[in-house]
Amino acid sequence: MSDGGLLQKAMDVQQPADEVVAVAVADPEKKSLIPNSLFIGIGAAIISVISMWVYSLPSIQSDFAFAIILPILFGGVGFFLIWDGLNRKYIQVISVTLLLLLASPFIASSLFSGSITITDGDLSSDAQTITLTIRESGGLFGGSSGDADVSITYGGEKVWESVMPLSINLKDGFGEYGRLVLPISEFYSGNAADGFRYVVSVDSGDSSDSFILNSAHLERTITATKNQAMPAMGQGNDCDEGHDNCVIGVGLKAWIGLETFIGNPPAPLSHADFELTAVLSKDGTTAISYPSVTVVNGEASWDSMSGQYGSGSATVGDFGSELILDGSLEDFAINMYYIPREDWQESDYGCYEFTVSVTQSPPWGDRTAHVSTTYYELAEFGGDEDNPQDTEESWTQVSSC
Repeated sequence: MSDGGLLQKAMDVQQPADEVVAVAVADPEKKSLIPNSLFIGIGAAIISVISMWVYSLPSIQSDFAFAIILPILFGGVGFFLIWDGLNRKYIQVISVTLLLLLASPFIASSLFSGSITITDGDLSSDAQTITLTIRESGGLFGGSSGDADVSITYGGEKVWESVMPLSINLKDGFGEYGRLVLPISEFYSGNAADGFRYVVSVDSGDSSDSFILNSAHLERTITATKNQAMPAMGQGNDCDEGHDNCVIGVGLKAWIGLETFIGNPPAPLSHADFELTAVLSKDGTTAISYPSVTVVNGEASWDSMSGQYGSGSATVGDFGSELILDGSLEDFAINMYYIPREDWQESDYGCYEFTVSVTQSPPWGDRTAHVSTTYYELAEFGGDEDNPQDTEESWTQVSSC
């Protein structure tokens, strides 16, 4: 009884261990859902990493913004297949490794190349060049110094390109920067406008940026002119032959710029270069031939003939398109210097034609003349049989001669 009882107890104690062994042996190994998923997954992961390196190129990023979806999709498929091929083990290791590989082009870019940004486009004092300020960020072990590919489009069409040396070798309170100087005469193709902007693009190394140039700096081509001859009136002793009122001279004006609504003067062009001629004539005979006016960057100059035609200089375009063609005498009534009638080559009564002609040389214009003409009647009226000398003169604008 006792032996049987001891043997039975020993068998009872051994039974649970045997059951555990049996259960462990009976647990089957997990199998992959897809045959050869490990090798397919590795291939998909390699494709995702290669495509991510391609996407990291700035030109691809700017032109195909949604292309990043492809490496992400291949990376997701590769992750699942590798995980499945390893019997769904090592999920942390697989995910971290794949993420680092996908991020490798951007990590390398941040370490070995900088990102450039065009922050300003400043016009030179003579309005002949525009200087770009280019700043750099990133690039712990590299920089953007070297040759830069620079191109300019006008209204979407490329009008200029060049390879220019770029060095990020200057520094101010905002950080390091470099400069590129653009010669306006080499790329100017017409007035900047809403639909015709000038856009400069700079590619340096693996980085690029674009910048819209200031339209006010690139409005140079004249499209309209307007003129006026204002009478300077005299009274009493100012007049000959007993006239109560008389025309003692005329003040000449011109407006040069961009065409606006009918009746309004042209809009100003601050940096336009042009040549202007102004002639007042009667029946084909010249009364006043104003000296030729040359305007460069808004500064007008002409031969003053020792003061006969004002100071010989003026500014046009800063505060409007008006250019006053000064004479030798001042009249407060018309608020300008006028050309006295005694200096006219022809001063009899009749119809006068005042013509202003403006031309521009390439690249600002094609030498086509922009002409404006106004007509005026110089007349005598009044007087009677008893007082024939009691007459007056008038200067009236008319539609034609």
